[in-house]
Amino acid sequence: MSASESTVAARGGRLITFEISGTIYALPISEVLEVVEHAEVTCVPTVVRENGGVMNWHGDALPVVAPHLLLGGDPMRSHKPGEEQLFLVLTDQPDEAACFGLPIDGVVGLVDGELGLTRGPEVVVERRPLDGRVVNLIDPRRLVARAAEVIERAAA
Repeated sequence: MSASESTVAARGGRLITFEISGTIYALPISEVLEVVEHAEVTCVPTVVRENGGVMNWHGDALPVVAPHLLLGGDPMRSHKPGEEQLFLVLTDQPDEAACFGLPIDGVVGLVDGELGLTRGPEVVVERRPLDGRVVNLIDPRRLVARAAEVIERAAA
């Protein structure tokens, strides 16, 4: 296996599917610590609100990174007060601390499946059909690494 290839297996073979701006994504459920509803994102000095902030997660300040910075596409519409907001709280290792929160529009559900052999540097490593729609499978380690880069750049 070359240095640009990695094998990502979903422990237990279950993926959580979720929607962001009309696009369906999937991650191994083992990398999601929690789905949080109604969390408020607080601004961080020098960070544009549309790019992220922090939220209170069980008493800790958890970085929140806008999906368009991690997955591409147009910036997600701004959250309006009183409107339901969901976040996936992600980790890069099961039984480890949370890394960051990812705003999502909604959880679609759980499906059986695993991520296969991945190549290249992209976060979305595969696209598969599911119930008549295309699901974008995400390599969780690449997603966390990209989030860390975004957070570090914002802090600089």
